[in-house]
Amino acid sequence: MKALRSLLGSMYSVTIALLLLLAAVASYRQGAFPGSLLIAILACSILDLLVARFFLKRKEFRFPYSGFISGTIIGSIAPTNAPAAAILVAAAVAIASKYVIKLKGRHIFNPATLGLLVSLWRFSLGDVWWAASPIVWVAGFAFPLTLLLIVANYKAGKLMASIPFLAATVVLYAATQFVTVPFTATGLLTFFSSLPFYFAFIMLSEPKTSPNAHREQLIFGISVAVLVFALEHAHVKYPFFTALLAGNLAYSLYRSYRSKLGVAGK
Repeated sequence: MKALRSLLGSMYSVTIALLLLLAAVASYRQGAFPGSLLIAILACSILDLLVARFFLKRKEFRFPYSGFISGTIIGSIAPTNAPAAAILVAAAVAIASKYVIKLKGRHIFNPATLGLLVSLWRFSLGDVWWAASPIVWVAGFAFPLTLLLIVANYKAGKLMASIPFLAATVVLYAATQFVTVPFTATGLLTFFSSLPFYFAFIMLSEPKTSPNAHREQLIFGISVAVLVFALEHAHVKYPFFTALLAGNLAYSLYRSYRSKLGVAGK
């Protein structure tokens, strides 16, 4: 019973449950089975298990939480009718990046984000974010289901990255009128509902590639928001992916620099 409570209360279990809920609602509303999502989850999970068995030499079975989540993210953002080859490439890049592209023993880039960027660019596909769009109506008001991801974000201890990111996004887009926001209840609600909660609460704050300290999370979240805004303003393709990967790299280099200072100080 204790093990069950621990499983249900873990960050990974909550994240998987919420991501699958979003995907289920979105696919139901679209009336289509998301084959790309299933392929992505299976590919990332199997690859994660294979790496653990033959590369890391683990003999005991461990559920591939990280691979499952990466697959869910890839399948939730890539087009639902994407070629299987595109999904497999995204999965392969995502899993490989965790074990190949490392600095000081830690992987640098958000796996799913790197996999998506490489694959969507290679196959000339767009980032659809189809599972991040479900809106339900409660008491006559629109409610974005992606807002529920704040629970997983809280459990990961990353709210000081995601909330400042969202706040900076609101200020940048509203103040510069890059996005027109009608100052009516409906207009403000529509603007709020369209905020990138999925990106902020799941991708931006991936535990292994984002800061842990609150001050560093704050800087990280705002910096990525500014970069996303600049890239979108410059009409750069895949602005969210590019901005996050740049933030991952900058943070990894900073973390390495701090590590060297610590060693030198000893």
